[in-house]
Amino acid sequence: MSVWSIAAAQSGSRPGEVEWNIERHLAFVRQAAEHQVDLLLFPELSITGYELALASELAMSIDDPRLDAFAAAATEHQMSIITGVPLQDGDCTRLCALAFLPCGTRLAYFKRKLVEAEKPFFQAGTGVPVFGYQDHHVAMAVCADISEEEYARDAARRGASLYATSVLLSERGYQKDCDYLARWSREFNIAILMANHALPTGGFQSAGKSAVWDESGRQVIVGGHGEQLVIARRKDNKWQGEVHELGTTPVS
Repeated sequence: MSVWSIAAAQSGSRPGEVEWNIERHLAFVRQAAEHQVDLLLFPELSITGYELALASELAMSIDDPRLDAFAAAATEHQMSIITGVPLQDGDCTRLCALAFLPCGTRLAYFKRKLVEAEKPFFQAGTGVPVFGYQDHHVAMAVCADISEEEYARDAARRGASLYATSVLLSERGYQKDCDYLARWSREFNIAILMANHALPTGGFQSAGKSAVWDESGRQVIVGGHGEQLVIARRKDNKWQGEVHELGTTPVS
């Protein structure tokens, strides 16, 4: 059986500095490619930082030329890349997980469960797209979405084998949300990938500790603090994990 490799890019974002953040993303992409990662997931609003008051100003269209580098990298490395961005959708600004697929497709998922602080700046989405390949299908979720059992159930019902969750979790909420993710993986027989921020953003101190759970709810790997690439590989129905500091050899 072929190996399927997924990774959380536990990246840090500078507030509103889109160009710098994109370059930082691409450094993660290059390292992920060196480790033959098939799918790379960034945290919530990773391209701008979690800067709610700047969302309208920083909102991008799905075909913004600044995003072309991700489309090119996805094709070059045959890697699905999921970024976090405020996306302009007609007259609405959406809190978006934007996937760039190896075939050239750009696929947007709009956060459905907005927290109160987000509601003045974003409009909630509806539904969940599923993308993937012959043996692996992926559904996306963003932060507060993960507390909704129906969202995870729907992803599994649609045939997803991976629930890719982009988050901003502080220490205060970290364990509760991890408990949700472990529960959904057990109940719905679905692997889960969670990418958290590495650095403070939007006034929040991120807990880091991006992680992967297998289909039984077992935590395959969990990262630490700072910028890291948290990788899990599935072969012969078994998962193994490793953590790399950005630009270094494995630390665990």
